[in-house]
Amino acid sequence: MDELDELVEKRDELLQLQASIKQRLSTATEQEKLEAEALSKRAIDPKCSFDRKHWEQLYRLALFPNTVSWHFRLRERLHRMIHDH
Repeated sequence: MDELDELVEKRDELLQLQASIKQRLSTATEQEKLEAEALSKRAIDPKCSFDRKHWEQLYRLALFPNTVSWHFRLRERLHRMIHDH
């Protein structure tokens, strides 16, 4: 696959992600939007080892919360209680 094909494939993936984000935020409450923004910021700019290790899960929790296991949700919640996030 040449470089142009790879760029087109990445663009298509980003467009699908953009559509998913718009759909998620269109049905979210203000509190859910604030939580999604906070989780996204932690995923983009992790400040601790937990966030660096689980940045992908943090994104999934922010944008697609139904796809994240209860186990990770509990770990993330406990982590947030201990650390100032």
